[in-house]
Amino acid sequence: MLILTERKKGSCEPDEGYQLLSFFQVGSSHTGSGDSMDMGGAENRKKKPTPTISELISRYELSNMSDGKSPKTVSWYSDILHSFGKYLDTRRQPQNLSSFTIENVRSYILYLRQKSKYEGHPYTPKQNTLLSPKTIQCHIRGLKAFSTWLYLEGFTGENRLGNLKLPKAPTRIMEPLTPQEIHKVLTSIDKNSSTGARNYAVLVTLFDTGLRASEVANITLGNLNLKDDYIKVMGKGAKERIVPIGKLVQMTLWSYIDRARPASDNCSNLFLSHSGKPITVNTVKLLFSRLAKSSGVERLHAHLCRHTFAINYLLNGGDVFSLKEILGHTTLAMVNHYLHFTTSQITAQHHKYSPMDKLQSQVADFATKEPALTHAK
Repeated sequence: MLILTERKKGSCEPDEGYQLLSFFQVGSSHTGSGDSMDMGGAENRKKKPTPTISELISRYELSNMSDGKSPKTVSWYSDILHSFGKYLDTRRQPQNLSSFTIENVRSYILYLRQKSKYEGHPYTPKQNTLLSPKTIQCHIRGLKAFSTWLYLEGFTGENRLGNLKLPKAPTRIMEPLTPQEIHKVLTSIDKNSSTGARNYAVLVTLFDTGLRASEVANITLGNLNLKDDYIKVMGKGAKERIVPIGKLVQMTLWSYIDRARPASDNCSNLFLSHSGKPITVNTVKLLFSRLAKSSGVERLHAHLCRHTFAINYLLNGGDVFSLKEILGHTTLAMVNHYLHFTTSQITAQHHKYSPMDKLQSQVADFATKEPALTHAK
């Protein structure tokens, strides 16, 4: 009950005597249960319902979006977590945090190792091959990130997956495209058609810059500086960078814009479809799928172009620091990965500058000259 002193009549403002005297809870000794009010009794407060896994995934999705993660990254996390939720359903586990345990996640790893590729996918048919160890590792990375978020947000008292080790995945060497393969791919494109001219321009740009498929699809005319030979690119994490281009790409893009690019007043994207709409990442993927068949280079895909660029850049004398900037990596860790593929070049360089080979050659030369010097004396 709130007890207030009397205020002046006709006044909207309280006078000096209008003040709060007390705020108290009516005790059990007060007669008349209908008149009593329990202002802070825990027994009358409703207990908050425990959020389900699905509700927590939605909150996590909102958190990722507010953190500025790209739509693709947000979707990636959500898909992985919903996959785990479906697994819990098949095991008839409750859809709440009581099921989010390290034991269940370890069982989930074993389940993934027996799962076929694209099993349960709404559009792509199931394949006979199993999920790769790298794919399984990515699933667990997503769950560990979710576990950390649950702890930081106060939904759990500890990071439940903090001690869970990532399943090992073998490191496979991705061989870059050979000069012969690159030639086969480029010559399989009909540059005389508008679509062919666009596809050729996309390919040489990727081979010369190492751009990601999403980055090349989103190049705009405003970010293309052919006069100074560079493209301004918006990469992962909304990080903008300058990517240089060579003379061949410069001339190819000039030709595409001047002769083959559809006229469009409403679209500033560089690469357009025949109807004047921007190409998408799926357009680029479909392009590579078709080129892999028509050229006979079946292992061709967009990321292999990026990989091939990085290797050739280093082999042609480029350094890892400038390569890091061109590719848009934040650290040298990923760039150093490409150094493993320059073994043949390193071996050739060692053969050329081997200290012991040089020393042996010098000793041999000295040995052949020494008898002649002795005889002359």
